[in-house]
Amino acid sequence: MVNESKTEASGKSGSYETLSIFAWIAVATLFVNVSFFVGGEVGGEIFRSGADLGSILRSFSIGMLKAGPTIFIALALIDFAFFFSRCSKGDIFTRKNLKTLRDGADSLIWAAVTSAVVIPIVMDFAGIEDGYRILRFTDLALGVGLMGIALHGLSSVFSDAVALKDDNDQFV
Repeated sequence: MVNESKTEASGKSGSYETLSIFAWIAVATLFVNVSFFVGGEVGGEIFRSGADLGSILRSFSIGMLKAGPTIFIALALIDFAFFFSRCSKGDIFTRKNLKTLRDGADSLIWAAVTSAVVIPIVMDFAGIEDGYRILRFTDLALGVGLMGIALHGLSSVFSDAVALKDDNDQFV
């Protein structure tokens, strides 16, 4: 019976580690995507402007702004990679994991706000008519934002579980 629970625990530990590895692969993929996207913006400007530093910096800034939601999603995945890595080591209901879960949820909400609010306002202010409208709530922005809100709700449940574990640890 004890061996079965150890085998089951090591199986879960391995699946948590696998989730951590997949999260790191996704982070790397997203950052390669951001570098190609920003590089495309800057490279196109170098070609058009003849390497004028001001317009290159403007293109870089616009590229980073447009890549902002992807960067925030990558930051959320970094949080989740650390979360799953700690879970694979048996540290599940801890305050550190609770903070990591909340930070990941915040990153998802910031990705949605950047996509739906910040990018359209800045693009409009900069006079760039790239098809942007003020407050552009796309399905993707809404979905990512709602996932962040749902994760905040889940972190509230997780917070109760951490408090219960802390109480139980005091009796042992």
